[in-house]
Amino acid sequence: MAKRCKLISLIAFSLLLMLQNTAQAKQIKCWQNKVGVRECGSTVPPEYSQSRIEIINERGLVVRVIEAAKTPAELAAERERKRIAKEREDKLKEQARLDSILLNTYTTERDLLLARDTNLKAAQGQIDISKGNLRLLQSNYDDLQQQAANYERAGKNPPKQLITKLDKAQEQVKQKKIHIENKESSKKEMLEKFEHDLSRFRELKRGRIN
Repeated sequence: MAKRCKLISLIAFSLLLMLQNTAQAKQIKCWQNKVGVRECGSTVPPEYSQSRIEIINERGLVVRVIEAAKTPAELAAERERKRIAKEREDKLKEQARLDSILLNTYTTERDLLLARDTNLKAAQGQIDISKGNLRLLQSNYDDLQQQAANYERAGKNPPKQLITKLDKAQEQVKQKKIHIENKESSKKEMLEKFEHDLSRFRELKRGRIN
């Protein structure tokens, strides 16, 4: 009995293979030639192997489609689309990270405003101190410049040591002014960031409430 079942299974398997081979043999492949004319056959010529190919059964129905290989331009466009999508995804992740930090740092809008005022006051304090130092440096430079002018009015050349001090004082004034400009710029950027954070904080809180 077991041998008979095994024999039947082998026969069924052989018939299945025969049916598959027959179906495959009846399948026709169609493509477009270089002048746009549709051609069909059992095999695709090598020069059209990268073209769009339709597999047709014995009833003339398309049972499968093999899409054409992408051109270099299409591949480049696809890479660009993926790059843009990745960039957009990275921006969303970064925004989510910043939002999390913002909400974890400030519980209420009042906390954020208090932090803003405290930081701006500290920044302005540093600027005021630098401006005070600038006034001292400017006064020292003016005194040295007056001394040099006195020598020149007397028909004498200012001493080399005085010229050296004058040049150094001038450079100190210049650098202190640059320092103050940088501090002012940092303060402005800080204020802009707090204003942006405040606007985003309100949006996030409204979103949570809604």
